[in-house]
Amino acid sequence: MVVLTALQVEYEAVRRHLTDVEEIELPHGTRLEVGVVPGLDWQVALAETGPTNTRAALVAQSAIERFDAEAVFFVGVAGSLKDDVQLGDVVVASKIYGYQGGRESPNGFSARPALVETSHRVDQLVRSARRDEPWAHLVPAPDPAVRPGLHFEPIAAGDVLIGSRDSETFHRIRRHYNDAVAVDMESHGVAQAARMHGAVEMLAIRGISDFADPDKATADAKGSQRTASRHAAAFALRILRDLRPTGPARRERPGHPAVLLVSGPGREDTDTAGWEKRPVVAVGDQEYLLYEGPEDLLRETRDGDVVRRQAVARRTSDRGSRGSYVWLRQVERGRPLPEAEPDPLAALEREAGLCERHGGPGVVQVSRRGNTTTLALAWPADRTSGRPSETLYDLLPAAPVRTDPLRLLTIVQSLAAVAQFLGALHDEGLSHRALRPTAVIANRQRASLRDFGLATAAPRRGEHPGPYQAPEQRHGSVTRPGPATDVYQLGALLRHALTGRPPTPGMPPFRPPGAVPDSLARALSGALRQDPAARPDARGLRRHLLAATRELRSFPPQR
Repeated sequence: MVVLTALQVEYEAVRRHLTDVEEIELPHGTRLEVGVVPGLDWQVALAETGPTNTRAALVAQSAIERFDAEAVFFVGVAGSLKDDVQLGDVVVASKIYGYQGGRESPNGFSARPALVETSHRVDQLVRSARRDEPWAHLVPAPDPAVRPGLHFEPIAAGDVLIGSRDSETFHRIRRHYNDAVAVDMESHGVAQAARMHGAVEMLAIRGISDFADPDKATADAKGSQRTASRHAAAFALRILRDLRPTGPARRERPGHPAVLLVSGPGREDTDTAGWEKRPVVAVGDQEYLLYEGPEDLLRETRDGDVVRRQAVARRTSDRGSRGSYVWLRQVERGRPLPEAEPDPLAALEREAGLCERHGGPGVVQVSRRGNTTTLALAWPADRTSGRPSETLYDLLPAAPVRTDPLRLLTIVQSLAAVAQFLGALHDEGLSHRALRPTAVIANRQRASLRDFGLATAAPRRGEHPGPYQAPEQRHGSVTRPGPATDVYQLGALLRHALTGRPPTPGMPPFRPPGAVPDSLARALSGALRQDPAARPDARGLRRHLLAATRELRSFPPQR
């Protein structure tokens, strides 16, 4: 059972139940405390994520895959929509409305809700627990407490902070979803994460900490969040007391974790425009679930009136299948551009044409709507785990380490494959010019590029800032970036693989240790020459890299 909390108050509500605790770390840095709850069959992993909707959903996705989870319980606090649902009561969602779906027209708003219903199996667990010892895990409060009310009713979830019952959003919910008794900003996103996996159960359990009105701050100051979190966590543990593994693999491993998400208030005033605030992005009639990863794999940048977003994602229409991942990029233009200024929307559309001409990456979707263009490119799945394939980022050492010949062989083979691809691109007079570790997909079958980088944009000084920027890309250079820039950046990636760090200006020449073939050291020296004209072309570098792979295969193992 993985328990994710957004705030410390929710974390503490679950942590007090754990014993035999040890800390572990997920691949992308999320830290969890793992322990057991006396009387339960499940192992519990607990993490504090912060209160945003997207963080909870992204960490949910990672945790489900990491632990091959049986169930997702989303536990936290919410606002009451009904006068008979009081502070401290617990609302268990019989269904979850994504209330912002709809169509605006001259005749008004027509609701098109995205609905997630609780499965029959979990429905019966809730009804049974409600009848029989619902508060068996409720730790006594310091003051005498009245047992909280328990409601098995619908809830509404969206990205709008409701601070008044006179607001348009509140009236819209009452008009279109009048059976909802509570509102939060997170449950539907986590439900989407759970739906990606056909066998994963999902249940939202919310303690009422406010009435969706201006008195929220006063209620919080009186301890309403702490009380609501304690009640919600207790009922979640009561449900888990009766939850039993169902699949054959889980019967063989009875201590296998479920996933329990404890979210925070979900009442933060968030900007819904950015992908960092949304777990699910709609493009036309397709929806994508965004993935957590290194900063470069989920990022939004702004350059004047142009906003660029990118993320690894999964198509929600392909839930239950292995694969179906994409590299999702979007460019939004805030104003019409002068005729002489390059159009960034058209550049993204031209990249789709480059993909088709060069046989990859495969174009899944390209869509232009108003001032926004979105491009989805296929991202391969690992054949063993079914997850998105790793990038070179996952293979490169983070600090100087003793050379691992097998890891180095994999990296050199990947760079050789990329050099071959870049050679074909250079034949058209184009260049990538934006290589970095996350730009290379280190698939076990064949390495590939996630996209074409800056190939459809005119070269300019100052582009691609950071440790992999070539000398000619820096301000003040008299040489324009081009194909030789790609060769330098491949060399910078190789330098990182050999030393644990990318190159820096004025660095000393690389001196190969005993585990590095001389051919690889020569390839690195040629690729990192300051004068672009002195570097080999991409195909020449590839020949050096292939020669190095042959030497690495026959290199004596280190002792």
